[in-house]
Amino acid sequence: MLLLPEDGSPLYLNLYRQLRAQIETGERKAGEKLPAKRVMASQLGVSVNTVDAAYGQLLSEGFVEARPRSGYYVQPIGQIQRLPPPPQAAVSADAPRDGVRVDFAPGDIAREKFPFTVWNRLLKGAMDDPASLRRAEPQGDPGLRRAVAAYLHAARGVNCGPDQVVIGAGSDSLLSLLSYLLPNRYTAAVENPVYNKAYRLFARMGHRVVPAEIDRQGVMAEPLEDLADALLYATPSHQYPLGLSMPMGRRVKLLNWAGRGSSRFILEDDYDSEFRYDARPVPSLQSIDKNGRTIYLGTFSRSVAPSVRVSYLVLPPALLNLYRREYAGFACAVSTLEQIALREFLLQGHFETHLNRMRVCYRAKRARLLAGLAPLEGQIRCIGEAAGCHLTLQSRNGLSEMELCRRALSAGVRVYPISPFFMGDCPYDGKVLLGFGGLSEGALQAGAAALCRAWRV
Repeated sequence: MLLLPEDGSPLYLNLYRQLRAQIETGERKAGEKLPAKRVMASQLGVSVNTVDAAYGQLLSEGFVEARPRSGYYVQPIGQIQRLPPPPQAAVSADAPRDGVRVDFAPGDIAREKFPFTVWNRLLKGAMDDPASLRRAEPQGDPGLRRAVAAYLHAARGVNCGPDQVVIGAGSDSLLSLLSYLLPNRYTAAVENPVYNKAYRLFARMGHRVVPAEIDRQGVMAEPLEDLADALLYATPSHQYPLGLSMPMGRRVKLLNWAGRGSSRFILEDDYDSEFRYDARPVPSLQSIDKNGRTIYLGTFSRSVAPSVRVSYLVLPPALLNLYRREYAGFACAVSTLEQIALREFLLQGHFETHLNRMRVCYRAKRARLLAGLAPLEGQIRCIGEAAGCHLTLQSRNGLSEMELCRRALSAGVRVYPISPFFMGDCPYDGKVLLGFGGLSEGALQAGAAALCRAWRV
C-alpha cells in the first residue's frame, strides 16, 4: 500500500522510496509489472509527472526495466543481506564523560579567533575559479607552493624553491610518502618521546625503527654513529611533548652527523615553531644545512585549524629527484579547492595577520593558566620553553603521572599523560600535558582552580 507524505517532502521522492522498499523486500516480485503511470496517478491523486519522475528514478538505478509499448517491470536484484548492527565499543578510560568539565586537550585551537568571514570569502572565490575543478598536480597547486616557499624563507629561513615543496593531506600523509620513498634498508631513528604516530607509521612501512634518546638539549647524535642508511626524525623548535628547544650547538652536531654519512637525512618536524612567547624563533635546522641533508616538514593544521588538512614537505635535491621518479604518478590528496583558498589566504596577507592575532591570544591564555596554577608553586613546575599551545608539568610532591591524571579526573578535569609518547618504558614519572589553546578564560580559571585543589599535598 502506498501513502502520500505528510512531512512536506517531494511527492515523487516519497513514491520512489516506497516502491524501492517494496522491491527490496520482495513485496513486488521480479518480473511484476508496475501500474501504468496514469493509473498510479489516479489511485494516489497526484499528477502523471510525479509518477513519471518516480519511475524514472527507479529506472536509472536499475530497479525496473522499461519495455516499449508495454510498461515498467520489476528487475531481479537478489536478496539484500542485512547485517546486524556492530556491537557497541566499550568506553575507554580516557573517553570524554559527562563529569569532565574542563578538558586540557593538547591539540585544540582557539576557535573563537578563526577568521570565518575571510575563509568563507576565499572558499567562495575558489569555487568561482575554473581551476578548482582540475585534478591537483602531484606536488600540489603551483601557486600554493610558491606562497609556502616564500613564507618559509621569510619566517623560518628555509632555503628552497617552489619545486622542492610537496603538498599533502596532513603530516601523516607526508610521513607515509616519505617512508614509501626511502628503501626499507633505511633505519628510522625517532626522538624518544615523540609524536607517537611517526614511529608506528615507519614500522608499518617496513623500516627498522630505533629510539633516539633526548637530554635537556634535545636529541643526541652520538648514539646514532653506527647507522649508515638512516633517517633521524627530530623536532628541534619545540620538542613534543617535553617542550624543549634545541640550542644551536646541538643543531650543528646533528647536521655534522648527517654529513658524515652518504645516506643520512634529518627529518625536521617544525612543530609549533610559529608560537614562541619570550624570544624570537630559532632559525630552522634546514636554514643552516649546507649539505642538503634536511627534509623540512610543516603543517597548517596547527596554525590555521585542525580541519585544514594541509601540510608540506621541503625535499632536498637528492630526494626530490627520487620523488619525481617514484611518486610523480600519484595525485595530491588535498582538494584543489582548498589549496586555492589557502593560497589566497597566504598571498593576501591574512595568514600573517592570523598568526599575529593567535600569538597574542595564546600568550594571554598561557599566562592565565600559569597564574591559576601559582598556588601549587613548589609542588609542580612547568618545564620546556615558553612556546606552543600546551604546558608540560612535572610533579614535585611525589604524585605519579597516573595519580595526577586520576586526581584531576575526580575533580572534573582531564589532563594527559606523556608516557604514551615513549617507545618502550617511560623513564619519567609525574609529568603531564595541559593544552590551553581551545579553552576560554573562564575554563582556564576553573580548570586551574580544580587542579590546585586536587593536586595539593
